[in-house]
Amino acid sequence: MATIIDGDSGGTAVTTATQKILQVVQSVKTDTASVSGGTFADVGLSASITPSSSSSKILVQVQANIGGSVGYSMKTRLMRDSTAIHIGDAAGSRPRATTENTGSYSTGTPSYNSFPLNIIFLDSPSTTSAVTYKVQYASYSTYTVYINRSGIDSNNTTYDARTASSITLMEVES
Repeated sequence: MATIIDGDSGGTAVTTATQKILQVVQSVKTDTASVSGGTFADVGLSASITPSSSSSKILVQVQANIGGSVGYSMKTRLMRDSTAIHIGDAAGSRPRATTENTGSYSTGTPSYNSFPLNIIFLDSPSTTSAVTYKVQYASYSTYTVYINRSGIDSNNTTYDARTASSITLMEVES
């Protein structure tokens, strides 16, 4: 049993939590992939879980690395099966995404940049059927966005490392 101290109400409330982690699933991606253009597409980072109860919640944790052929508008979105989740509200013609990374032009070479991507989201899929969570990427116009490499991807011993990414799913009893 965990003890939770909550100070949101101005005082301190102590409660006991009885939720449990029922199962953990992880998928690791060590190779690279790319997506070109402004349409979201899969990059091969996904994991599936079958909740034991329809009231269970799924804690989704994504740690990934993103690079681009230019240093701006590298967008990601979190998907549950074919549904985008944990995305921003609709606003005009703006894309709806989970994250958007924009590079700094101070180096003069934005394609050298790569960025860590971290997503943590507690989802309620309300099912006991298998559910697949995945990350999709999109870029700007005809440019390219990559996973696990920078945009320039030079073969150098001191920079432009190849990296690893993962998605971890935890079923939380409610």
